Order: sequence, then C-alpha cells, then structure tokens
Amino acid sequence: MNIENFLTNSESDFKNRFLQDIWSFSDQEIEHTHDFIQILFPLDEESGAVSNGIYLDSSEAILSIKANKLATENIVKSSKWFLSFLARNSHWKRKHDHNYLRITRIIKSLRLLVSDQEANKFYESFMQLVDENLKSKINSTTLTYWENA
Repeated sequence: MNIENFLTNSESDFKNRFLQDIWSFSDQEIEHTHDFIQILFPLDEESGAVSNGIYLDSSEAILSIKANKLATENIVKSSKWFLSFLARNSHWKRKHDHNYLRITRIIKSLRLLVSDQEANKFYESFMQLVDENLKSKINSTTLTYWENA
C-alpha cells in the first residue's frame, strides 16, 4: 500500500477502503475500528497499538507527502473530521481512553507532514473540548504529550 496514494484518495488501503470510505464511517465505526488512524495520520514510526506495519519508513516518503498539496489538504480534512467526531460524542471524556493516543498521533502527523501551524490549530481546537473537570481527570502525562506532540 502506498500511503501517499491513499492520502490522495487514488488507492485503497490494506482493507480495500478509500479515504472517502473512512470519512463516511459512522461514529460507532470511528470508535470501534482501530486500524484506520495510522493511515489517515501516518508517522515515521510503527504504531505501538496496531501492528499493520504501515508507517513512513524514509525521509523521501515524508518529503513527497509534504510536497503533495492534495495529500496535506486531506490530512487536515481528516483532522477536522476526527475533531468533529469528538465534538459530537462525550464517551471519550474520562480518565483514560484510546482516543487520547489517536489525538497524540494526529498532532504529531500534522506537525510532521503539514505544518506546526496546523498541528497547533488542531491542538487548540481539541483543547476547547476539554473542560476543567475533564482536564483534572486526565493523566498529566497525557496532557504533556499533547502539548509537546
């Protein structure tokens, strides 16, 4: 699977899903499907949570995606799609939740492949969903990960 081609919606992923198909997931599918986040928001390291072996394994792959306007626009679109999922739901608002790892990944991927500005925008928009009550429940290490991602 070519990650850049997937990000431009010109190639399917390892489960024959196109980017557009994932954007059409229901909230239930977003919550309970654990193998899409790594391809929507690729990093230069393997996932510790899902071992599908898909990651950006060269600086050439990273530079190529960064130079591809459609790929970077779709990464930003995916981040807004995921943020909208979080805004519509509250089940993730607890002490520990797998979506916290997803949030860290999104910030890191935006920073790696798009820009610091987009990563910071996502972080700030996400933090608007986190009220003081929730912030006091979340592990301080998690809050620091988000801040430093």
